[in-house]
Parts: sequence; structure tokens; C-alpha cells
Amino acid sequence: MSKMTFGKIKSFIENNLLESYKNEKEFKKTLREFKHNVLSNKSMSKAYDLYNQLSAPQGLSESDAKEFLEEGISLLQKVLPSIKLPKTISESVKNRYEDIDTLVYTQKLNLIERIESKKNIVSILTSKSNTVKESINIPIKSMVSIANQTLRNYLDNLDENSKKEFIQLVSEDTKVLEDKFEVIRESAISKLQTLLEKEEENEIKTRISETINKLKDEKFDQMNFLKLKNLESSI
Repeated sequence: MSKMTFGKIKSFIENNLLESYKNEKEFKKTLREFKHNVLSNKSMSKAYDLYNQLSAPQGLSESDAKEFLEEGISLLQKVLPSIKLPKTISESVKNRYEDIDTLVYTQKLNLIERIESKKNIVSILTSKSNTVKESINIPIKSMVSIANQTLRNYLDNLDENSKKEFIQLVSEDTKVLEDKFEVIRESAISKLQTLLEKEEENEIKTRISETINKLKDEKFDQMNFLKLKNLESSI
């Protein structure tokens, strides 16, 4: 059995959140556990945030990325000793943070492996985020794509603040969310109708009409709420 690391735990937690989403009762239970075990634990929350920052595109220069990485690893090595990790978890869950683990846990003495991990992380830190910003007007084709994306892709593109917003959102009372869903749906359809009236190209008009019809038939559930919220804010 391989040594337990924070990266493995984080991967396991995220996998549980995604898997339990299929069942609302299980998802609520997993969320409560996540809030208790992660968000309410200062050291765990700090480590969680640092792993997120080191595994997400930051648009940094190479020199800044190396300094960013060095600072992040240094902070993690101070925070992690105070966190009590479980002894075992499912080995079937892929560790999405293996490169960070390689650098954080100093018993990894394979220098080539450590250099490769540094290169991999720096490559991510120097790339630019593809996350859609609410203030940007994006093409209709992209909007339809956002409306149909999976929860996994949605979560993969969230920064730390957005992930906290997501957790807070899906923890809300279902009836409250249903009411908000209808308000957001009406707003999205209204915005699309305005675009439809101004648009001259037939192909784009067809896509807008298809999106409007899809939204009218959309049934409420938490996943559709997230898709709709993202779509409406992007129009």
C-alpha cells in the first residue's frame, strides 16, 4: 500500500462529490462532510486552497511561475504536518495532484522525477485560464456548449472562490433554488429573444431559437441550475 498524501485525499474528496451528485440525498451528505472536514478545518482548508492554486492556470511568466511554485511548496510543507490524514482510501481514484505531492513530500528523492514534476506544474502556471468570465460576451455557439457541459468540466474550471460558491449554492433549500431557477430562466430567455431580434444571420438565428426552446423545456435540478446560471450570466 502506497503512502497516503494530501493530493490523494483531495482527489478522493472531489471524486466523491462528483459521484454522489447522482443522488441528491447522498450529495447533501457528502457536502456536509466536506464542509465539516475541509472548510471548517483551517489547516485543511489552507492546504486545499494551495493545491488548487498550484494546479490551476495562472498566466504567469516562467520566472514568476517558478517563484510561485517555490512559495506554494514552502507554505504546504508548513501546513501539512498539522493535518491528520486517513490511513487508507480507495486506490482506484486517480491522484490528480501527483506532481505537487512529489515536491511536497521530501521522501521522494528521485531528482529526475522531481524536476519533471516542477516542469509540469510550471507549464500549468504559465498557461492562461479558459474559465469564462461573467463580464465577457461570448458567441452563441459557445453559449450552447456551456449549456450542455458536464458537471465534471464545470468543476474542473472553477477557481477557489467559485468552488465555494458552488458548494454554498447546492447546499441551499431545493424550493428556494427552484424559484431562482425560474427567475434566471426568464432572464436568459429574455436576453436571447433580444439577441434574436437583432441578429441577421440565419444560422445564428437558428441556434438562438434552438437554445430558447431548450431552455423552455428544461426541467429543474441542481445540475441544470448551475448550467443555466452560467449561461444566463454569459449572454
